[in-house]
Amino acid sequence: MAQVRQTKTEQRIREALVSLLAERGFDSITVSDLTRRAGIHRGTFYAHYVDKYDLLERQINAVYRNLADILEGDAEKPGNSAGEMDAGSRDFIPYGRVLGALSYIRENYPLIAALTANGTDQRLYERAKQLLGGLVERGAALAGTKLDFGGVPETYGREMMLAGVTSVIWLWIKNGCPEEPRVIANIIWKNKSRSLEECVLS
Repeated sequence: MAQVRQTKTEQRIREALVSLLAERGFDSITVSDLTRRAGIHRGTFYAHYVDKYDLLERQINAVYRNLADILEGDAEKPGNSAGEMDAGSRDFIPYGRVLGALSYIRENYPLIAALTANGTDQRLYERAKQLLGGLVERGAALAGTKLDFGGVPETYGREMMLAGVTSVIWLWIKNGCPEEPRVIANIIWKNKSRSLEECVLS
């Protein structure tokens, strides 16, 4: 019962944060604002969070963990595409998992829009890009292949590949996620400036 109460309290605080972030910048929000909006006492807030910065960071971490869980899936299996891609393609970030991550973003758009300042805050962006990079590298290692960037130094080639994918997702967030997740997943896979397949050496 205590756990249920704690979960409900944290949900009310999170909803208060989301609604306040939609109205004003984070810097202008106070703990008093949060407790009034959530309908709780300050002591209750401090029983859960150190301060408003701790609250924000923990919400960002939770979203990141959820996205990581969806994208990583079974880390030992490269996975299958949705059948819409070329049969011979090597999807080191499986299409179905990306579609799942996009669906999660759209379903939780008010929270993610608030945490990213409608896609302008780069903290989640950079962490998402790092997550995608790790998945590509693990997938290539599991498949026994090596990434190559056609003569472009690895630092820059890797950035071009990952920034292209991540920027499409963040533009979608900035626009309010109007398209269905499957549309964005197809855009990513069909229009990458440099496809993963081009970066693979057997």
